[in-house]
Amino acid sequence: MNKLSVILGVILLVAILANLHTIVASVKLYSFEHYKKDVTETKVITFREIFEMLYQQRELAAELENSITYSLIGEEVRKGADEASDYERFLSHNDHITSLKVKLPITTYKDDDKTIEFISGKGEVLEIFEDGEWKSFNGPKEELMIKYNLNVQ
Repeated sequence: MNKLSVILGVILLVAILANLHTIVASVKLYSFEHYKKDVTETKVITFREIFEMLYQQRELAAELENSITYSLIGEEVRKGADEASDYERFLSHNDHITSLKVKLPITTYKDDDKTIEFISGKGEVLEIFEDGEWKSFNGPKEELMIKYNLNVQ
């Protein structure tokens, strides 16, 4: 019986060590989910600005995904960038539209080691600066894409 307990203990220890990175990342994700702060910011964005914001966010996502502790949070950062990239695509395909006024969801998480801030979703288009004037827009992003003949995925 004593040998069986030692063998089971060693197997359990090996299993824990083999999954240590998943355990640590899950604990950090739990902390992230409970202590993050979500706000909505209204911003006027141009193609260049949203391109740079999303580029930096993707770089942050890659850095986080490559770490043991923050890998699952990195996936959330990447997901937010992917959702917001429709604005980048929209502005790049419509030269007559120079800016969008959008409400963007911004998530901030701070712990002892890092402060992470990122666009965490699609947001909402409020106005379009088209042909030199602001035009109000009231509808979901998909409607905007359809209105300007941009393939919605």
